[in-house]
Amino acid sequence: MKMKKVPVLIAVFSFLLMSLFTGVVCAEASGIMETITGGGSAEPAASGGMDLVKMLTSQLGVTEPQATGGAGALFNMAKGALSETDYGQVASAIPGIGDLISAAPAVSESTSKNSDKMAGLAGGLGSLTSAVDSANKYAAVYDQFKQLGLNTEMVSKFVPVVLSFANSSGGESVMNLLKSVW
Repeated sequence: MKMKKVPVLIAVFSFLLMSLFTGVVCAEASGIMETITGGGSAEPAASGGMDLVKMLTSQLGVTEPQATGGAGALFNMAKGALSETDYGQVASAIPGIGDLISAAPAVSESTSKNSDKMAGLAGGLGSLTSAVDSANKYAAVYDQFKQLGLNTEMVSKFVPVVLSFANSSGGESVMNLLKSVW
């Protein structure tokens, strides 16, 4: 009898994940259009954060607001995933990290609601909970990138540049902390 429940749970979980990512793909078009037409509010981060922004714009061909907001989205994900001590180590090594995080667009309401639903449903599923948590974190970052006018593939292009910057700015230990998140 228990064996019949497992495929049903897997099917439900798969459906919910697809629904979550469909919501991300359909992220608020008005936010994307606002960013594309110059209405976005992301300002380049102060101090050393500008060095990272320059690296991202030159290596990936993105605009300053896209670089600032994208890096901020990734650092915000790291802030939520790392312990307070580990994040403190990252924050002290990355100049302007707070400004970068502030420049990231807010996660759209639809993505936030879908993430909450997924977390609630996976709550009693043991090891699937961590998979849902990871999917929710990436769904938020994907949503933020879409609002910046960047496709989700750009996340995987940002990460190595940000890790390289973290290595040069804070050393291998800071880079490895971020690597553990992304």
